[in-house]
Amino acid sequence: MKRMRRSVVGLVIVGALVSGCAASASDIQPMAADALSAAQSADLGIRIDDAGRTFPTTARVVLDDMATQLSDVITQLQQTQTADEAAERARKDALDASREAIDAIHAAQQGDVSAAQRALDSAIGVLEELAGER
Repeated sequence: MKRMRRSVVGLVIVGALVSGCAASASDIQPMAADALSAAQSADLGIRIDDAGRTFPTTARVVLDDMATQLSDVITQLQQTQTADEAAERARKDALDASREAIDAIHAAQQGDVSAAQRALDSAIGVLEELAGER
């Protein structure tokens, strides 16, 4: 009986924690801002490298670092439970834009700078809206 009561109490606590931690659309905003910052830094790195104004190793490090930061945001977004439809839409849009930015970084690393810049422009536009910068 005691063991069952402890289990029920444990389940109630876990349920309260899970439901109490659901994110709203405004909770997604800081994650979108982090992804935006990384995407903009990658875009700048690509533009500077394309103009021949940096060392190739420096550009590679910048792009690798920004891809890592975007991956971290993606992981965070994947683990986020949303409170409502608006928050879920914002979470999904931030995930899609962050993945698009990583794909753009990979395109740039493979030499397709124009495709990378087009994809980054698109991702940055979405992330600016989600981060409240538009």
